[in-house]
Amino acid sequence: MPLTRRQIVAAIPAAALASQLPRGARAEDGRKVVTFWFGQANSDGQATLRSDLVEAFNASQDKYLLQIEVKGAAVNNLLKVALVAGNGPDIVQTAGPAYLTAIANAGQVLALDDYADKYKWKERFLAPLLNTSVYGGKLYALPRDYESIHLFYNKELFKQNGWKLPTNRAEMEQVADAALAKGIIPFGVGNADWKGVNEWLMTVFLNNVAGPDNVRKALSGELPWTSQPFVEAVELSKAWFNKGYFGKNYFSLTIEQSFLQVVAGKAAMALGGTWSFGTKSYGMSKPDTVMDVTSVPTLGSAFTGSLVHLACGATLSIAKTSQNPDGAAAVFDFMLTRKFYESMNRDWPGKWALPVKDLPPDMLQGIGYPLFEKTIATLHEAFSRGQYGFTTWTFWPGATNSYLIDGIEQVWLNKITTEAYLGRMQTLFSQEAKDGKVPPLPPRTA
Repeated sequence: MPLTRRQIVAAIPAAALASQLPRGARAEDGRKVVTFWFGQANSDGQATLRSDLVEAFNASQDKYLLQIEVKGAAVNNLLKVALVAGNGPDIVQTAGPAYLTAIANAGQVLALDDYADKYKWKERFLAPLLNTSVYGGKLYALPRDYESIHLFYNKELFKQNGWKLPTNRAEMEQVADAALAKGIIPFGVGNADWKGVNEWLMTVFLNNVAGPDNVRKALSGELPWTSQPFVEAVELSKAWFNKGYFGKNYFSLTIEQSFLQVVAGKAAMALGGTWSFGTKSYGMSKPDTVMDVTSVPTLGSAFTGSLVHLACGATLSIAKTSQNPDGAAAVFDFMLTRKFYESMNRDWPGKWALPVKDLPPDMLQGIGYPLFEKTIATLHEAFSRGQYGFTTWTFWPGATNSYLIDGIEQVWLNKITTEAYLGRMQTLFSQEAKDGKVPPLPPRTA
């Protein structure tokens, strides 16, 4: 029986997505090599990177040869070392603007303004997303996608138990308590393979309890992180953790294992990101699936309704030491083509939802993924209108965000108090704000 594309890719090393040539080399046909280090990609993702990006770009022109290496969860640390040593890839991908600030401030990536003028990128991108990569009046990256945290839920489980889709904190806790009483985990979540899951949850608590306006004030330096709205948010996260809403194995389950609990009906809900659509085993790719998705409702009194969270899940820059910056810019522009946008979102949904005005989400109608189509359309509309909360990996400066991730576990495990946690966060944030390391904020209305 012939092997499938997925089986073939899974059987080879992650780094072997293309024949690897030395940095700055030329291929046999004279084309200049463009190197790109990618983060995490499962076998489906690696197959899609090969076919929709590497092979498609290389076939589209004869000047450059793109090579991708998948580095996994260690990519951020590897980049830090390589960029300092001057031997990193041409294309620098970070996990969001919060990670970009350090390397931009250190002068390790090029300003893209000349390329942006040449290719008219500034006119094409949605301003709230593009502006997250502007520092000192210069553009240092392009946003690879837009993301948000959503409430995923097993609709069959809700139907069987007569649970109403929650619209506020009381209703959310009512469903969670009812689930616990039946031996069902309220939220399928785990951070064994990615500690950053902590910040997904804290993005929800900070915005949906304290409210996006208070979060914006804190990020602007107008309100300290020690203020009562944030105390309430952290205390609620601790209460939910200690009540068992996140299950008994939060620290030992991977992202996929925990989400599959929801698919299997062992958990009722998940607070997950739009990147969840990229894992086909999650059971959301067919109209008759048991899964559904909606925006996260208010969890406090600061606002009513529900909320999406503005996020740039990855930024794309060009290394200051790149030996082929023109080739890297050509790759970026290829990513903004209609053909790439459609094929990448069809084959790996949620990983490359480009925030580009002339690539609207209605172009994705009919790709066979109705939940993804619906969710992306909702995000595009909300972000265009300026109605959103703020994600930590997009708007928190680096050290503050790292502590947010690490410190919250100490709160949940009763090793430090909420006041100590927020006090330390305020100290770090004040220093980073003084040093100009806070990512720029978009206006509240577009």
